[in-house]
Amino acid sequence: MSGWTKVHDKEKFGIALYNYNARLPQQMSLLLGDALYIREKCGEWYLGYTLRDRTKKGVFPKSHIHIKPSITVNRNYETVVPNESPIVLEITGVLREWAAIWKQLYVRGSPEFEQVRFLMNEVISCRTHIMSGTVPMDELKQVKQKITARIDEGNLLLGLDLVVRDEQGDVLDPEDASTISLYRAHQDAADRLHKVKSSDNRSSQTSIARFSHSLFVSPKNFVCANAKSDCELLLSLYDASEGRFFTENYWIKWEGIGRERETLKDYRAVFTDLGNSDLNREKVVLVCQVIRIGNMDYKDKDSEKNEKRRDKQNIRRPFGVAVMDITDIILGKVESDEEKHHFLPFVYCSDREFLDTVIRKVIAAKELNHKGQGLWTSLKLLSGDFKQAREEHPHLISSNASIVRKMGFPEVILPGDVRNDVYLTLLQGEFSKGNKTSDKNVEVTVCVCNHEGQVLQNVISTDSSRELANEYRSVVYYHEDKPRWNETFRVAVPIEDFYSAHLRFTFKHRSSSEVKDKAERPYAISFVHLMQENGTTLLDGNHELLVYKIEHKKPVDSLQYLALPCTKLELEQVGMQYGSQMALSSKHSAGLSFTSKDLFTITTTVCSTKLTQNVDLLGLLKWRANPEILKRNLASLSKVDGEEIVKFLQDTLDALFNILMHNSDSDIYDNLVFDALVFVIGLISDRKYQHFKPVLAAYITENFSATLAYNKLMVVLKHYVENLNERQNLDFLLKVMKSLEFIFKFIVRSRVLFAALNNGKGQGPFQDMLASLFSSIGAMMLYTQDSMLTVQGAAMKFLPTVVPDVLLVFGAEDLSRLLVELVENVPEERLKQQKMMCISDIVHSDLFRIPECRAILLPMITTQLQNLLEVRHALEICAKILGDVLEFIYAKDIGSTHEDISHLMLRLLRPVIQTVIRLDRSDPLTACFVAVLVSFLHQMDEYHYNQYISHFATITDLLDFLMEILLVFKDLLQKKVFPNDWNEMILLQNSVILKALRHFSHTIRDMFSNPFKEQVWSNFFHCAISFLTQDSLQLENFSQNKRHKIISRYKDMRRETGFEIRAMWFNLGTNKIQFVPCMVGRILEMTLIPEANLREATIDIFFDMMQCEFYSEVSASTNDKQKEYKGNFSEFEYEMITQLDALVEGGRGDPDYRNLFYSIMFKCCAEHSVMREQGVRFVKLVTRLMQLLLEYRTIINEENKENKMSCTVQLLEFYNEINRKEMYIRYLHKLCDLHLDCENYTEAAFALQLHAQLLRWTDEKLSRVLMHDHYKHANTHWNLKDRLYFDIIDYCKKGKMWENAIARCKELVDHHENVTLNYQEIAKYMRMMAEQYESILTQIRPEPEYFRVAYYGKGFPSFLQNQVFVYRGKEYERLSDFIARIQNQWPSAQLMSRLSPPEPEICDSTGQYLQINHVDPIYVEKPKFAGKQINEQILRYYKVNEVQKFTFSRPVKKGEGEEKNEFASLWTEKTVLVTAYPLPGILQWFPVTSTSSHEVTPLENAIETMETTNGKLKQLIKQHTHDMNQPVNPLSMMLNGIVDAAVMGGIRNYEEAFFTEDYLETHADDADRVHRLKDLIALQIPLLEAGIEIHEAKITDNMMPLHQKMETCFDELRHHVEQNYGKKPRMGKFRHYKTLPMRLKKISAGSLASLDNLSDTSSLSHLGSMTDLISSGVRSVRMSAAIGKSPGTILGGNVFVKSGTPGKNSTSKSPNKKGGTMSAPNKKSRESISSLVNTRRDSQVSTSSNSQSEWYALPIESEHSPSREKSSTPDRSTIIELKEELKPRRPLRPDSEKRNSAHISSHLKQLHRISQVSTSSTGSLDRSTPSSGDFSDEPPPLPQKQSLADYSNILDNSMLLGPRASMPTHSNRVKDKPPPPLPEAEDLPPTPPKKPTRPALKEPPSPPRESHDAGDDGTAV
Repeated sequence: MSGWTKVHDKEKFGIALYNYNARLPQQMSLLLGDALYIREKCGEWYLGYTLRDRTKKGVFPKSHIHIKPSITVNRNYETVVPNESPIVLEITGVLREWAAIWKQLYVRGSPEFEQVRFLMNEVISCRTHIMSGTVPMDELKQVKQKITARIDEGNLLLGLDLVVRDEQGDVLDPEDASTISLYRAHQDAADRLHKVKSSDNRSSQTSIARFSHSLFVSPKNFVCANAKSDCELLLSLYDASEGRFFTENYWIKWEGIGRERETLKDYRAVFTDLGNSDLNREKVVLVCQVIRIGNMDYKDKDSEKNEKRRDKQNIRRPFGVAVMDITDIILGKVESDEEKHHFLPFVYCSDREFLDTVIRKVIAAKELNHKGQGLWTSLKLLSGDFKQAREEHPHLISSNASIVRKMGFPEVILPGDVRNDVYLTLLQGEFSKGNKTSDKNVEVTVCVCNHEGQVLQNVISTDSSRELANEYRSVVYYHEDKPRWNETFRVAVPIEDFYSAHLRFTFKHRSSSEVKDKAERPYAISFVHLMQENGTTLLDGNHELLVYKIEHKKPVDSLQYLALPCTKLELEQVGMQYGSQMALSSKHSAGLSFTSKDLFTITTTVCSTKLTQNVDLLGLLKWRANPEILKRNLASLSKVDGEEIVKFLQDTLDALFNILMHNSDSDIYDNLVFDALVFVIGLISDRKYQHFKPVLAAYITENFSATLAYNKLMVVLKHYVENLNERQNLDFLLKVMKSLEFIFKFIVRSRVLFAALNNGKGQGPFQDMLASLFSSIGAMMLYTQDSMLTVQGAAMKFLPTVVPDVLLVFGAEDLSRLLVELVENVPEERLKQQKMMCISDIVHSDLFRIPECRAILLPMITTQLQNLLEVRHALEICAKILGDVLEFIYAKDIGSTHEDISHLMLRLLRPVIQTVIRLDRSDPLTACFVAVLVSFLHQMDEYHYNQYISHFATITDLLDFLMEILLVFKDLLQKKVFPNDWNEMILLQNSVILKALRHFSHTIRDMFSNPFKEQVWSNFFHCAISFLTQDSLQLENFSQNKRHKIISRYKDMRRETGFEIRAMWFNLGTNKIQFVPCMVGRILEMTLIPEANLREATIDIFFDMMQCEFYSEVSASTNDKQKEYKGNFSEFEYEMITQLDALVEGGRGDPDYRNLFYSIMFKCCAEHSVMREQGVRFVKLVTRLMQLLLEYRTIINEENKENKMSCTVQLLEFYNEINRKEMYIRYLHKLCDLHLDCENYTEAAFALQLHAQLLRWTDEKLSRVLMHDHYKHANTHWNLKDRLYFDIIDYCKKGKMWENAIARCKELVDHHENVTLNYQEIAKYMRMMAEQYESILTQIRPEPEYFRVAYYGKGFPSFLQNQVFVYRGKEYERLSDFIARIQNQWPSAQLMSRLSPPEPEICDSTGQYLQINHVDPIYVEKPKFAGKQINEQILRYYKVNEVQKFTFSRPVKKGEGEEKNEFASLWTEKTVLVTAYPLPGILQWFPVTSTSSHEVTPLENAIETMETTNGKLKQLIKQHTHDMNQPVNPLSMMLNGIVDAAVMGGIRNYEEAFFTEDYLETHADDADRVHRLKDLIALQIPLLEAGIEIHEAKITDNMMPLHQKMETCFDELRHHVEQNYGKKPRMGKFRHYKTLPMRLKKISAGSLASLDNLSDTSSLSHLGSMTDLISSGVRSVRMSAAIGKSPGTILGGNVFVKSGTPGKNSTSKSPNKKGGTMSAPNKKSRESISSLVNTRRDSQVSTSSNSQSEWYALPIESEHSPSREKSSTPDRSTIIELKEELKPRRPLRPDSEKRNSAHISSHLKQLHRISQVSTSSTGSLDRSTPSSGDFSDEPPPLPQKQSLADYSNILDNSMLLGPRASMPTHSNRVKDKPPPPLPEAEDLPPTPPKKPTRPALKEPPSPPRESHDAGDDGTAV
């Protein structure tokens, strides 16, 4: 196989025919339709790249490629394009660019997707049509226009660049166009798109500025079921508003059914001469009149019979009409296409209906019942006359196409268009019956006869498609005495016959009988003369003709009628009356008789260019016949109607110049002829007739022949100019000035003809006379009278129009001097606008193309422009003239322009720059002047730059200019004057600015280095970097196609600019330090541009800056002038970090830049001997910062806000580390905002707190670094800190972090108390603190859970890779919810199922692995809590907050073999994690900084399990005691799991594993731990007992079997535990959850249980407060019983005693029913109470005095309590009755708990609705119903509640004395305990329901249950 060889130029471009998937690295994948640039070939393979990705080259097979013919274009580098037409190439490129965006629209679901799809399909269809090669040239032009319109529309829709085009519609090449033409092309394209965008009419053609139009009509088929006779189809245009036809007829013959005929496909007609006035008619209708040719009556008989009689009678009978409204078509509102067929519905005409009536009726009808009958035709509106339309549309207008002309003249009558026609319309008639019994069937026959009565041959045209005829026969209406025909036809009489011709009308009756019809003769006659006696033609309009009856039906030709009056008007003029038969017969020849009953009306319209209807005009045209009245005729010309003059324009002008030539030796008629000529020219110049200007110009060129006229015209013109004394002359002179163009055309043409006839004779005198004439006009400009302003303005406006003609007979330079003199003669303050317009016209004249003339004209032009620019007057016209001049001298065919550019530059460049500076950017003129400025600089070469630099007189002037132009450049780059989609204009501007910067950089280096001018250097750097960093040069943001275009035309301008900046920097020398650190940000902005060569060339500037600052000199002391080096670059470092943060966050920079920066800078610093250490540190610091900023920028645009927070924290930690407080604060507030968005109020508060820690409580003014925009009005330290604390407290309250809010309040209180002494603020914050304290104790605060998350693998962001974090869960978030949340953030991550450390392969893999598990916080007791009894609500916060250590365990397998008891081998690994910061903090997660693990033995696991179980059980008991609405299910499950451990085996597993002799022998060191485990098992029994009692109180009937089973199992468990591990003090039976009764029975003294101190074991240490409170409750019961009263409170309930109420066995009554007092206690009772109180004080002093005691604890009874012995004798107590409902204030529970308890809530409510309690000596309930006699009628009043009362602990005897003694209770109880129900009646309480019977419990076999003695009242104990 041969090697790789280059391909031929013809093979360099190909298209992929198939998809191809690369199999090897060197191969390249292809997609169907890829455009390929092929470089080399080898065998069956090509080497190249795709045009969509030019950077990737590869190999692909030849078999997949279709080679297309191509051409190679070499600009900046080689480009290959297909060898196709420009429009096809444009379409291909556009479709490729649209396709990429179209896919993105689909992905985003954009509504523009369908619009783009529609446009793409339309463009593809047009491209296919063009490439088919079958499109005619005229149609190709239209298709091209359509495509370009769609491309522009699509680019506008997609926001792509504006496409500029030339006049042919091709894309304009900027290299071939001047700056001004490119700018104006952009303007035109923008205006075109704006019109497309603002107008719904895409193809409106009404804006075409043409005066003539044509309508192409091609009938295709006529469908009519009854058209069995031959028919004539007459098509014409009808004005519905005027009710008349305005065009001739197009005639089509339609043969009847039964004959063979072809379709109408070959019929084509063009309705021509349609002017704009015709298109603008209100309603235009295409009408097809159908005329039947045949017999009078139409009967549908058999076809054979009809065939025989078909042609016997050729009567024209009305048959019907077909009508279509075409107004929208001719207006261009509806696209007209020859391929589209339109339908004209056909409607029949009845015998008695006129065709005109039917037409009007059909037009007015909304719907027609045409039954599918009608005419099919195609229509298309064409621009131009017939000749132009045929040239542009040869495929439509073939040679056989008929021309249908408009009735009358077109709007423009061209020379040579000779016409002499009369349009005759037969309107109507009135005819008597005569000797007929019925009305006649009148047929009118029209012919043209001469004065001898002979019929002129071939002068009548019935339609445009047939030859001329001799006569015209009208339609016949059946038995109609007043027929209305409305038929129009044309009479074309030769001019020589016109004068003697007349129209003759004969009337004939057409009989239905063929025989009779043949015998019929004309019975009447009418006529009218075509010429009048005064020589004018028949007037246009209606004419009522007299009808003469033909006697005895004589032959018409033999009649003598011309001497008779023909019209009613003539009859009145000769004084004859109607019906005067005798006068007529006697005066005229016989054979005719006048009848006044008959009348015939016609309408005529004369269309003649040779004959007129105006007498004055006729007199002028025939001036030779009457020369004596010539002056009157010339003077009367101005009174002639303009339409008549323009019709006879050529004849009129010929007459005028013939008069002038005829009197060449005399000037008698000169002024009159000149005046008449000025009038005619003025008439043509009028807007109404301005379309006749080409006619006049054509006349001068082709028909004018007056060789001596020039002399007379110049003499008269000069006379009028020089004689300005009279006002009348001024008015006429104004008209003369307006007519100068054509006057000079006549002068020049006359002189040319004379010179050609006389071999140039008289040239010198002619030029002298012409120069004198111009001088006279110039002298006229010196007048300063106001009355001359209009004349002078007109002269300046119209004089430049004579230049093209004058140049034919006059020297160009002389003419230039005359024009300069004329302009300079105008005073400076007069006619500024007109003067500039005159200059503009001169610039556009042919004079300006001549270099010698430009040298004469430019000084005058520049002077005028400079003067106006300096005063800012007429700026718009100035910009236009400047643009025209610059565009003109850009041309290549006007000679040398080098000196012209120099002159313009030296005079106008500076004024243009200053104008650009002064103009506002919103002013539209700004863009014009910027384009002019760019054009100046674009056309200046190196010579011009040097010339301009050297022309400044002083160095200061040059400095001012450079400062000025650099500021202008920078302003243009930062505030663009061109729209963003003007890409070509912006790129051209950039290339020009780059070219100028190159030249100016040399000037600055050479002229301003010594002495050094810092400002101009700084301006250059800022301007150049602004140029380099502008958006329009960032190629990486553009599509591949656009990037390729820019590079191929302009290269990468950023690279060249960067090299220029680098060269300028290193030319600064010792002056560099003046730009450090101020230029650090701009240089950094430049180096961040993603262009590799630019970065490599400019990054080392930073090292040079570091050296400049490092070696900069500083003063050693104030007194000593000795200098020393600074030795650091701190300012550079500070600025570098500041700018880097802003730029990277703004989107600049990438990892490649970070790596390149590190490699270059590290190498430079490492090789420096002095700066090595500081430099390397700086490079590492900046590289690290870039890494953090890039991560932050990447994450900040994602939806994952947690990653945003992590990146933000990393950055603020970095800035805190380097002590950049302002950056640190900025990111703190960003973090706070992120938290607020996620409603993480706690973390937001901690973030603000870090800011507050930087502030002091002083009035010191804030430095800038400590401020933030959120607190703009804070200006001192304490002011800002106060505002921060206010927000922190608010966020803490929202996050339920009341402890942190209290701490901030304390700080504020301390500040205001000791510094500001603002007591009002103190009070405010003290109230806040009170609210926070209240919230801590009363509000439910969900305890967060914590989770460990490990991110393994390098697929995560770098700040997460292989790191472990501890997360603080959200409220009520459990492990499963948390895992789902994390997996949603990382959907591709794999969740690991084990907690063991991952393999190294996982950590190093590119995947994502998550390890998530629950961790428990490790509570560290606060020193302030040591030795104190703390409320559980307070402790709960610290157990799960302000924690930094966390733990979790995982099982570890030890030893070999399998243990019978898994608890014996249950080793675990306990891991302790330490986070970087405590939680909660500024994040909801923190990384783990240290991890420690240790193994836990099976015995230790057992101990920990028991402690945890007991703790949970105790917590449940507390919760149920505290809140009666707690769900019972968790308690049921836990109790059942412990007492009936059927699955796990319960404590028997521990016994088998650890309590055996073998274990104790082998683990002698675990004896204490074994004892501890046994003690925990024993301590569990009292808890289980209390829990079962609560369970019994709360269960429903359907749960009773479960409870009974639990009681049975518990009895067995208790017996086993107490027998083996001892008996612990048990808790009393649960009473709290039995609803308090309305009345309590008396409680016997034996019900009091003794209080024994519990053994101080660790397992019950947490039950201390519970025991204390329960003991106090028991003591209260005892004290109440000791004095013979019922206890006022049972476990914290508020109960008030009604004194004096006897118990059940008492016979005494209360002495006072309303407010009875308690009976005084006896001595024994007092001693008992005292001893009980002392005992309680001795055992638990803190409980009696601590208001935070846990009131919900249960009483614990001891078997050896002394009170048991003393309670054998019952004591009678009073009955307690409640009168007021006590409402609980319990905090709301979470929804989850509510749901869990929903199914038992109703049962609990029912259970507690009504119940009673009877207390015996053992505390059991008495279920007997009390008698009514045990109660008093009225309860005592409620006592006042004390603020610190504890009604459940009665500690003082005084509290029991008196009838209204208050009984204190704990405040929590008042809120949380449910109230007992109030009685329903005052006298009797409600009867409590009976306790439902339950099945007897099966007693366990052993140990037997304790039996209790019966009380005195017989109740069970």
